[in-house]
Amino acid sequence: MTTKPCPFCGCTEINVIEGSTFRWVLATCNDCGASSGEVRKDTLSLDRMVAEQEARKDAITEWNRRYEPR
Repeated sequence: MTTKPCPFCGCTEINVIEGSTFRWVLATCNDCGASSGEVRKDTLSLDRMVAEQEARKDAITEWNRRYEPR
């Protein structure tokens, strides 16, 4: 899934990182530090790799939702 540029600085390097605890992830700008809201991982899933990938996709979706072109 592709991320949109940062709405504040225009940086295109957006990473998905661990949030406030291991249960949460969020997308963040490498340049200015802007971030999306946290997205909860399904920590009860038997397939942790799939759960991690789904959480990353949800974090990127959350990031892309806030983008508005200048």
